[in-house]
Amino acid sequence: MKKNNWILHLYKDIQKTDLIKVMEFDTIKDCSYVLGVDTQIISNYFHGLIKPRGVLCYTILYQSVPL
Repeated sequence: MKKNNWILHLYKDIQKTDLIKVMEFDTIKDCSYVLGVDTQIISNYFHGLIKPRGVLCYTILYQSVPL
């Protein structure tokens, strides 16, 4: 069974030029706990259904692809 991890890049500015930290999570729920944002909002942001808001303006979120 493939296991995809969630990779979150956290930036200092909205232009996303100054990287603060890179974090890896097993689930979106783990990511939502750390960011303090509802799981559904993070999922909708990832799928492009909503524009980034709050702390999500400073992040890039993607899934890693296992080899």
